[in-house]
Amino acid sequence: MKAKRQVNFELLRILCMYMIVIGHCLFHGRVTAKLGYGTVNYFLSYFVQSFSVVHVNCFVMIGGYFAVGSTFRSARVLRFWRQVSFYALLIFALYGCLASVSLSDAVKALFPISAYNYWFASVYMGLLLLTPFIGMLATRLTKAQYRWLLVCLTIFFSVNHMIFRVNSYGSYSGRELPWFIFLALLAGYIRLHTEQKKKYFYCGLAGYVLSSLAILASVYLSVELGAEDISYFLNYNSPLALLSTACLFLAVKNMPWKETRADGLIRKIAGAAFGVYLIHDNYLIRYLVWDTFRASKVALTHWAVIYAAVVAVVVYAACTCLELLRQKLFTACGERYEKTALCRKERELCGKIDEIFTKTMA
Repeated sequence: MKAKRQVNFELLRILCMYMIVIGHCLFHGRVTAKLGYGTVNYFLSYFVQSFSVVHVNCFVMIGGYFAVGSTFRSARVLRFWRQVSFYALLIFALYGCLASVSLSDAVKALFPISAYNYWFASVYMGLLLLTPFIGMLATRLTKAQYRWLLVCLTIFFSVNHMIFRVNSYGSYSGRELPWFIFLALLAGYIRLHTEQKKKYFYCGLAGYVLSSLAILASVYLSVELGAEDISYFLNYNSPLALLSTACLFLAVKNMPWKETRADGLIRKIAGAAFGVYLIHDNYLIRYLVWDTFRASKVALTHWAVIYAAVVAVVVYAACTCLELLRQKLFTACGERYEKTALCRKERELCGKIDEIFTKTMA
């Protein structure tokens, strides 16, 4: 994979994480909840959400895109677990010094993946463990077989839910493992069976904009018609959200990019993106973060959504700096840890697991 295409996806990773942060500001900061229907800020809030509903889908697809055709490494899963556990335990310890915590909080901190401390991390861990099998399926199917598989899964996980609003096939809102598997397969198809053409960048970008506007229109019509669940079209697995995701991802894949001096910085910031999520959206402090910036207090002002966008930048930057510090800390400690017997045992175990997967996938 050429470096310039990798930078394209790193930019998408940064954009998606910023979308997630501003979405949390509007939701956990209780901004949207306080906006009056029909106001400019009400429209702007759902405008932002309609264009950013792709964030989680694209984040998953980036991982699926680069996993297809690559060799499984159990060390990657271990690194993922360590990062999640580090922040879960650290935030629990710091929060416990300032406020009361329960036994349930302690369990969630000790077992953040299994206890669903971070919903995305829990589901994504399942995807990581299944990645070798997803990759094997993606590379062994013919293009026609692959296409029909995606059509069937789209009907099961997206269209069926749109019609009947029931969890018939294990994906209700797009936060479930079956949906993540589908997204990884979709990313694999785009990587293996779509050509690299500049026109796809413009077509994909136009499709993303039109799909996002259609989501906004659907939300507006739901309000006008008195529908009970106006947020349905903002679900990750709604057909319009899926179309918007696929179009944006295709545009990024084909985005023309010339190498610049900023590429290294972009990669560094993108490499800290997941840490941004783990820091600011821990359930113990997620409301505290936004209350610190008085997000809900400015919800009724004329500049509420603009304020949320600026605050999201500040939170993103602060969390990025903290994550980069963690990476340096882990690197420094890792040099000493590599000299220990425990590290040697760990490498041996990872090597055996990787060998098993290599033989199984052959």
